[in-house]
Amino acid sequence: MGDRKLLGAGDLARILRVYLRIVEELPADTEAGYLDANGHVHFAADIGHKLRASREAAEFLERIRKSDED
Repeated sequence: MGDRKLLGAGDLARILRVYLRIVEELPADTEAGYLDANGHVHFAADIGHKLRASREAAEFLERIRKSDED
């Protein structure tokens, strides 16, 4: 798998809760993305940027990486 880290359901749930808190702070009519014909969610570029910029999510992912190194 190379540089990838498999996430358990608990890890993914914690990350998604962080993202949800960020999105919930936005006005309800903010264009946030779209759902394609295959059912895949695509975030709008500015929403994706805001999500990636989440300090809490980045810190959580860093802790996962460090635990792998130990």
